[in-house]
Amino acid sequence: MAEDRAGITQRMSAWLSKNSIAKKSTIVVGVSGGCDSIVLAECLFRCGQSIQVAHVNYQLRGEESDGDEEHVRHWCATHNVPFHRFQAEISGDSDGIQAEARRIRYRWFKALQEQLQQPNGSAVYIATAHHADDQAETVLLHLLRSCDPMSLAGMQHVSQEQQLIRPFLDEHRKELEHWAEQWKLSPREDSSNQKSDYLRNRLRHEVLPLLEALRPGAARHLARTADRFQPLAQESRNAVNEALSRCATEREGSVELNLDRWSSEPLRMEILHRIAQQYRISAKATQEIATLTETGVQSGARFQSSTCTVTREKRCLIWIPKTPEI
Repeated sequence: MAEDRAGITQRMSAWLSKNSIAKKSTIVVGVSGGCDSIVLAECLFRCGQSIQVAHVNYQLRGEESDGDEEHVRHWCATHNVPFHRFQAEISGDSDGIQAEARRIRYRWFKALQEQLQQPNGSAVYIATAHHADDQAETVLLHLLRSCDPMSLAGMQHVSQEQQLIRPFLDEHRKELEHWAEQWKLSPREDSSNQKSDYLRNRLRHEVLPLLEALRPGAARHLARTADRFQPLAQESRNAVNEALSRCATEREGSVELNLDRWSSEPLRMEILHRIAQQYRISAKATQEIATLTETGVQSGARFQSSTCTVTREKRCLIWIPKTPEI
């Protein structure tokens, strides 16, 4: 179709050009049927981009889930856009439903991306509809969970390694709702988004409105802060990697940390956190591991988790992974 001249499509075209997303590239759009993702698909379509749609049915809301799938399928049929669907089974693992669903979704996106790879080498991107309000929520979530401080940079606009793009990170929810109405998309509403038992939902419906009342534009400021922090976070990660290489060696899955070298590093606690993340040890537990580095701790002192054992041996900390039980 002819290129649409609506404001959001002009901004999208400029964003694609700025990030070197060529017209010949294929973009696989993750579409749930909700407002944000259906507007993203429509917007890319109106920009004349080559798109395909990927939808995951988690079967968690019965007929409502099937209705979402049918809505997305109908949009694809009316726009002559290829439709891909995946029927997922949620097992209910210890990380929670949302985290498990996210893993399933991105694992399938990656497989679909590889399947659609062209012989001529043209890029195949995955696009998600995360927007500026999602970015603000993500920053608050990371603050509350006391995660890696570099995670305060939030979500990247473009992940070159994964060929994952988020074109709407500078747009806000109300803007997307406006275009959903203008384009008569009739987006679906996921009833689980209203549940207060999910922390992100409480941030969305309770905390962010309060922050906006206290300081209008709070969500926008949080999103912009994340943008500014991204290059700083990348430089910090690089610095931690360099420091880690100076004081730690890895052998067959085990890590030996030289405490004499480690103690002279300004980023020494970040080094511990980086190694702990490698073994899926929480930030809280890393504080306990830090006590093993103190003067006077004898050889043989140790910390144990379900994934590894950390042992003090003279002036070293030895991290040994545990073999999973069959």
